[in-house]
Amino acid sequence: MDGHYFKVVIAGHYDFIRGFINGLLTGRGIKEESFFGEDYNIDDERTFEMLARLAGVRGEHTVIIVKSQVLEIIRDVIVGKGEKGGLNLVSVHRIKDAFFTFSIQTFSREIGKELDHILTEASSGLKIEPPYAPQEKETPEGRGVEAYAPLHDYEFQAEGSISGDCAKIFHCYRNLKHYEVVDLGPVEINIEK
Repeated sequence: MDGHYFKVVIAGHYDFIRGFINGLLTGRGIKEESFFGEDYNIDDERTFEMLARLAGVRGEHTVIIVKSQVLEIIRDVIVGKGEKGGLNLVSVHRIKDAFFTFSIQTFSREIGKELDHILTEASSGLKIEPPYAPQEKETPEGRGVEAYAPLHDYEFQAEGSISGDCAKIFHCYRNLKHYEVVDLGPVEINIEK
C-alpha cells in the first residue's frame, strides 16, 4: 500500500462515524492515524448543502483524512458489504497537500517560547510563508503592569500559512490548537486532479 492520504466523505453523524471508524480500526489492530474533519475545521459543505441539511432534506456528512490502507478497509466494510447502519461512502479524493493560516499574539514569555519551539520544529518539515520570523518585543517600563493594561513588558507575534505533508500539517495544527492565543484558520485540502 502507498503512503498517500485520501479525503473521505461518509454520510452520517460525526460522533457515530468517529466511533465506528475507531472501533473498526482498533478491532483489526490497525494503528494508522485517521484525522476527522471536525477536529480541524474541515468543512465539506457548500451553502446550499448546509441549507438542505438544516431543512432535513439531506443528512450530515463526516470528513475523514485517511491513508490508503484505512481507505481500503472503509471501502470493504461500507461499499463491499452494502450499507452498514445507514453508512454511505459519498466521495473519495486523493490529497496533494494541505495548509492552514495562523496568527499568534501573546504577552507570556513561557507561551511565546513554547509556540516558537512548535513553529521552529514545523519549519524543518513544512513550508511556512512568509518565512517564519516571529516578532518579539521587550518593553522594560511595562514590567509589573497588570495583564489587561495597555503596556506589557514582553510581546510575541507571528503569522502566516503552513503547508505541506498531510500528517505533519495535522500534527502541527493539533499542537497549536491547544493555545488560546493562537488564531487558526481551517485546514484546507488540495485534491489531486
